[in-house]
Amino acid sequence: MYTNRNSGKTDLRVRRTRKMLWEALAKLLEERPFEALSVQEICDRAMVHRTTFYKHFEDKYQLLSYGLEEARERFADRSYEDRILHPIQMFEEFGDMRQFHALATSDRECSSMHSMIQKYACDSLREDLLEAESRGARFPVPVDIIAAFYSGAVSSLGSWWLKNDSSVSAKEMDEYLGRLINKDAFFPNESPKK
Repeated sequence: MYTNRNSGKTDLRVRRTRKMLWEALAKLLEERPFEALSVQEICDRAMVHRTTFYKHFEDKYQLLSYGLEEARERFADRSYEDRILHPIQMFEEFGDMRQFHALATSDRECSSMHSMIQKYACDSLREDLLEAESRGARFPVPVDIIAAFYSGAVSSLGSWWLKNDSSVSAKEMDEYLGRLINKDAFFPNESPKK
């Protein structure tokens, strides 16, 4: 079954199949809510046989988890400071905004999907904060609370930005976010660069 954290390289055919399935899901999310989609529809859109789908994923939730983990790994390559101070610009730089747009603008009634997205964002930030704590950072608020607050704020702002067709530049959105958050909560022992 699927795991993103590979020990070694994944076969190119496996990566290609997973990518096709993920892209099919993202495209379908532009048309219909996640809860209304079936595995068969995803397979049809990806032109992948249903049995092949189940060789890679247990269900559509695991496929969604795969896509979120892929995004998380891409963000992990950026600095902690960038992830905190420039999250909207980072989304924009990745270029494949269609997938993020589909996730962000899909039916808000799909609480399971939005819960998964929120959890991935929160867990990722929590890992960053715990790593900083292990290096001596002393946060003024418990790490779990910071992670929950910030991931919710960024998720909401990112959704608003995408739903409004990026009418405000990504740089401006990050500047507004910077004005709204207490940077001392994220950088307690230093002053972040702007």
